[in-house]
Amino acid sequence: MTWWYAVIEAEHEIQNPTSPDKILRMGELLGLGAKSHVLDIAAGRGGPALLLAERFGCRLTCVERAPEFVAAARERASAAGLDEPIEIVEADASTYELGRYDAALCLGATFVYGGLVPTLERLSAAAPAIAVGEPYWRVWPPPGDAEGFLPLDETVALAESTGVRVVDAILACEEDWDRHLALREQTLDRWLAANPGHPQAEDFRARSAAYRDRYDSWQRASLGWAILVCRA
Repeated sequence: MTWWYAVIEAEHEIQNPTSPDKILRMGELLGLGAKSHVLDIAAGRGGPALLLAERFGCRLTCVERAPEFVAAARERASAAGLDEPIEIVEADASTYELGRYDAALCLGATFVYGGLVPTLERLSAAAPAIAVGEPYWRVWPPPGDAEGFLPLDETVALAESTGVRVVDAILACEEDWDRHLALREQTLDRWLAANPGHPQAEDFRARSAAYRDRYDSWQRASLGWAILVCRA
């Protein structure tokens, strides 16, 4: 079976609705420098790691379980000449034994540990500075299914209930979302054109259309995404 995300995010440099400038702003808030060792949980294709290693000269340990993304991250690090500072570990982050780091990231993947609270509890035991990417609702109550997310102020309060202090929230804008989702659709279209007889082609086409309809009809105006930069 072909994995949905391996198809639709095969061309993304950053696999979240954010931008290189915002990732670098996160690095500044985390206090990264040449001596920093950063843990990146569910690192995907390695986009944030590449930006941080290049700008701050820091060392990163990237944990990712999807072999498609591991291969892409290693290829990208090698092409950028960043094999040495960026270590890509193919492993399930939920069972990966954490050491001690200067900072820890989990951008858009708190499901790895079962949600925002357990993610912050786990990462704050491993690093004094943490950045977690999490959806939130800009409109409350949302026009559709709440999907377990909360408004931004309640999301920050939930984060701080773990004992961390949220020092900043770096918010995605609608253009970040639009760019992220448009590239997904363009990548899927190219894949469908190259694989017209694939047994999952129609399912993927329908899944993309349903998501786009939901996004256009109410999520674009309602759903936000924030990088919460925290201090343990």
